Amino acid sequence: MKTTQVLISGGGPVGLMTALELNYQGVDAILLERNPETTRHPKMDITNGRSMQLFRRLGLAQKLRDVAVPDDHPVSVIWCTNLAGEELTRFDYPSVAECRETLREENSGVMALEPGMRVSQILLEPVLKGWLDDH
Repeated sequence: MKTTQVLISGGGPVGLMTALELNYQGVDAILLERNPETTRHPKMDITNGRSMQLFRRLGLAQKLRDVAVPDDHPVSVIWCTNLAGEELTRFDYPSVAECRETLREENSGVMALEPGMRVSQILLEPVLKGWLDDH
C-alpha cells in the first residue's frame, strides 16, 4: 500500500495547483482524479495577478501565457438579453500589455507583480498536468 503526506482529491485548477505547490515545497502528495483527462467543460477563464505570481515562481507563467488570450487583446465581458439584444452591463478589462505598463509606471508595491490573464480552464489544466507528469 502506498502512503503519502497529503492526498489531494480532484484534479481541477485548485487540485493541480495544490499538487504543484506541494511539489515545489518538497511535500509528498498524491492527486486523485476520477477522469482520465483534463476537463472539457470549463468553469473558469480568468486568472488573477496573485495566482500568476504563484505560477511565475513555479516557472509556469510563460507556458500559461502561451496558451492564453494574447497579451495585446483587451477583454470585454458583456451581459445582454441575447446576442442581438439589449446590453445589460459591461466590464472592460485592459490587455495584459496595458497592465504591464501600469505595473511599470505605478506599482507602489500593493499590486501584483504579474498581470492577470484570460485563459480557459480547458487550456490551463493540460499545462499544469503536463508539468506535474514531467516532475
